[in-house]
Amino acid sequence: MDQRNCGREFGKRLGKGYRRRRLAAAVAAVMLAASLAGCGSAEEPTTRRAPIDTSKNARNLVKQAEQGAFSSESSGEPEPAKIGDYTTDGAKAEEGKASDLREIDRLTTSFASENKLMKVDVDAPVLVAECDAYPILSVTRGTIDDTLLTKAKEALLRDTQLYDGTRLYDPWEEDCIARGEEPDPAWDIRGKVPSSEIGTYPVDTKLESVKTGAQKKGDLESFQKYYMDLMPDGELFYGVTDGKDGSYASLCVTNSDRYGSSLKFWKSQDYRVRSGLVLPGNNIYSWPVEKGEDYVFNTEKNPSPPVGMPSKMTPVTLEDGEIQWQGDGSTDPDFKGCTVRISTKETNQVTREDATRQAEELLKTIGLTGEYAPTVVQEEYITDLEHLNDGRDADGKYGYEFLLGKAWHIIFERSINGNVLQDFGEKYTYRGGKRVWFGEVVEVYVNDNGIIGLAVSDPLKVEETVVEDGKLLDFNEIKSIYEKSQLEALNHSTMFDSLLTLSEEEAKESQVSHYSFKIDEISLRYARVTEQNEFEKALLVPVWSFCGSCYDENGKLATEGSFLEINAVDGTVYNAEVGY
Repeated sequence: MDQRNCGREFGKRLGKGYRRRRLAAAVAAVMLAASLAGCGSAEEPTTRRAPIDTSKNARNLVKQAEQGAFSSESSGEPEPAKIGDYTTDGAKAEEGKASDLREIDRLTTSFASENKLMKVDVDAPVLVAECDAYPILSVTRGTIDDTLLTKAKEALLRDTQLYDGTRLYDPWEEDCIARGEEPDPAWDIRGKVPSSEIGTYPVDTKLESVKTGAQKKGDLESFQKYYMDLMPDGELFYGVTDGKDGSYASLCVTNSDRYGSSLKFWKSQDYRVRSGLVLPGNNIYSWPVEKGEDYVFNTEKNPSPPVGMPSKMTPVTLEDGEIQWQGDGSTDPDFKGCTVRISTKETNQVTREDATRQAEELLKTIGLTGEYAPTVVQEEYITDLEHLNDGRDADGKYGYEFLLGKAWHIIFERSINGNVLQDFGEKYTYRGGKRVWFGEVVEVYVNDNGIIGLAVSDPLKVEETVVEDGKLLDFNEIKSIYEKSQLEALNHSTMFDSLLTLSEEEAKESQVSHYSFKIDEISLRYARVTEQNEFEKALLVPVWSFCGSCYDENGKLATEGSFLEINAVDGTVYNAEVGY
């Protein structure tokens, strides 16, 4: 993995648990972006996780970090809790670097729910970063400004002219029209043009309010229905190249009060990739090469396929008389599956070290130095799942064909005195229009064509250091809190909702699966912690993350990642879905 120019092994530095979470997050982000693109609306987060201690607030947390938490189990007057010492004098990390992890303990234990539906086996090293202090920082939600946009444009595209990407046909629309077919009446193509005519609409590289854009583009129906619906008070820049040099590129920036801020760039030698979506992250599918070419499309390999395979559709009459087509879960007999072929243009012979160097130099060029450390470097397959061949053969059978390229995927995250700030809030679902605050991350894709992808998602603005050296609970107390909290946290999660309330007989009658959890890594990280009714500001605080895998009763992988996070300062369960 990434040598980070200092010979450190990635697995030792970050551990395998994080790689699992980040892959899941990348896939989930693209799924979410695709779903929003299709429906033009969003839903608020459903927050089902461990119970929340509503009494905690920023003032109490800061006080405990300064003075130390107090034990809640002593009789009589409370006594100071034993404070863990996870620091090494003089080991403060360099700016933009993540410290190596060292093992300070090992936790081995097992426990199960009374109804035997959930069993947890823990055999994991307890890992912490080498540092001399655990500061607590006050942060607010940042935005992308014209300065960063201009620097990114100059670094990635130099003097290449960009054109209005909101005017461009979507790929499937252009393919349909190119075949001489009538476009779907539901498509909003009024005011759009094919790529061959996009040169009519040059744009300056600067942000513009969505409302101003809507006023200028009264003929562009899709702009009114998409951007004005999703972010009427936001800002937008969406530029694309004309492809005349044999490659396609897009650069998009959005600042949305509801969905946050992001800068997205993508370049391809094979096809035009759409980047004009509101949500953070690159609009591209990618997964580790080691998982195989068909990983995303193979339900036996992938426990959470990001694309739903075609199902038999049945008309269902709703209460208001509307007819809605719903899938019954069985595979369409006319669907013959997915095939993949490897691109001859998006090749990847560049070394890991050179790819990392290019990514680090890019961050310096655009002014993102001293804050972010490379935390993941892995070779991945990349594909734009919007480009597929779904034509039917003579027998009426059809399938999807995907073109896969290769690239190094380098993920940068904020390093706080050598400790990585990780995004644990990756399990959002949406209902309504509630505001959300995604995790900060910078992602770069590099292959033989140079830097082909960049995503700067939800940058934080650090206001001040409120505690220079936070006092943390001893891990022995964390152990006790973990064993009392893990099953309850799972019981309040979306995937394992209310399993603890079922009796063994009820579980058997309803054929509910039994789940086994294997926790194989415990590490001290940072997380963004907000108060329950606060949105604009937060604290960056150390938390303990318990990582592993979950298997069903047949031994098939059901899900993986971090199954519980505990605030290292006050010992409360951190609710990753809401941020406190």
